[in-house]
Amino acid sequence: MTARFGAATWIALRYLSTPRRQFATFVTRLSVAGLALGVLVLTVVVSVMNGFDAELRLRILGSVPHVLVANTTLDAPRAREITQAPSVRHAFNFFAADGMITAHGAVNPVTVHGVDADVGSGLAMVAEHMVTGAFEDLFSTPRGVLLGAPLASFLGLYPGDDVALVLTDPSGGSAEPRLLRFRVAGLFEIGAELDYSLVLIERGDLSAQEQSMFGETGLRLTLADAMQAPAFAASLRAGAPDLTVRSWADTYGGLFAAVRLEKRMMFVLLLLVVAVAAFSIVSGQTMAVADKQVDIAILRTLGASTELITRIFLLQGLAVSSIGILVGLGAGAAIAEHIGALVAAAERLLGFRFLEGTYFVEVPSVVLFDDLALIAGCALALCLLSAWLPARRAAALDPLAGLHR
Repeated sequence: MTARFGAATWIALRYLSTPRRQFATFVTRLSVAGLALGVLVLTVVVSVMNGFDAELRLRILGSVPHVLVANTTLDAPRAREITQAPSVRHAFNFFAADGMITAHGAVNPVTVHGVDADVGSGLAMVAEHMVTGAFEDLFSTPRGVLLGAPLASFLGLYPGDDVALVLTDPSGGSAEPRLLRFRVAGLFEIGAELDYSLVLIERGDLSAQEQSMFGETGLRLTLADAMQAPAFAASLRAGAPDLTVRSWADTYGGLFAAVRLEKRMMFVLLLLVVAVAAFSIVSGQTMAVADKQVDIAILRTLGASTELITRIFLLQGLAVSSIGILVGLGAGAAIAEHIGALVAAAERLLGFRFLEGTYFVEVPSVVLFDDLALIAGCALALCLLSAWLPARRAAALDPLAGLHR
């Protein structure tokens, strides 16, 4: 078996190195170029989709709680048990409520989070993206509030301005709005939807009665791995069904699911482009079979089996395809790694921004080995199918017809 495979490989490489008709060579080179271009585009697009997904995860999951445990029936021993779990990196008390923020006649719905000064790294993403003031100003400013710079721009607010938060009081059998006055202590800009919807206040600015009245209190947990938050929340619910536990997936899971779906759809659509380029290999290999009819007839006369002939042209098609796939993967990975600089250069040349109106300053990109392996595997499978068709045709040729050419 090994000897027959070695003979097939040697003959296939010999056929590749011998001159062929000029038009057949042109078609083969064009097929390889098309395959390389298809693989290149697929690699770049998938890497950019990975980059957007990673940026969204970093910006959103670095600002919102990974897991919230409401304080309905949470006693001290149980709270200690939860916060000392190995996967919990940081835990602190929280207040959360849905409400509205209003200033200068403008109104915007927001989620209000009350935190203590010991929040530490739990809100590092906000602290690192302060554009005006410092995160600590929230606790040094009487009844201070931090909000996103885009939201402040919409409301016409600046640090030091007074702003009103409207929270709902459901007591008395009806939901009554309560107007609370605060002062802008600083502005942050994470570069995500939270810039328009997240408002931070000091938890101590509301009494315990007001906190329980306007929203909910409890533990806010930051995990070492945010992706484990849904499973961690599920385990807490299973161990203590009386607790109200939510993870970030309950609020933002739909967004990340949409990003994953978009990535898969783009992969399938661009894989069709690769398929078209791969099936163009059929043309070049069919011409190669036509060129080698006499050689095939001689090999068959000398006792070569149909399996050997099939293997020869299959390996030849595989060798040609591999060149296109490797060139496409290499060039695609290189472009994906520098896509931010390339897009910036194109923006300067054309005079406008491709990402105008979005949260992103530059096009992000993350090249993953798993994606490269999947692209290479799919492209190779399509090319093998394309090469198999003319290889079977070569094996089915009549030796007598080939010798009389």
